[in-house]
Amino acid sequence: MEATHLEHSHQPYSQPDRHTAFDVVAAFSQLETSRKMTLFDQLMCGRANAYRNTLKSIWPQSNDNDARKLEMILRARLDRLKKLS
Repeated sequence: MEATHLEHSHQPYSQPDRHTAFDVVAAFSQLETSRKMTLFDQLMCGRANAYRNTLKSIWPQSNDNDARKLEMILRARLDRLKKLS
């Protein structure tokens, strides 16, 4: 019993990542279609600043990592759609 207690007490403490509270993919999936299309159009038309600004206005808690993550997902989805057609 004592050994188990010692094993747990020597495990490194990892602080929770404050960023895990916001999931940009889940938030995007719940967004109304017109806003999804606005973000998508800005991204595909090369308007990166407008895309980031719009993302920030919709979700003030988002950051540049969220913008990049969502961009990668949207571009991957577009590539898959192109391959299917």
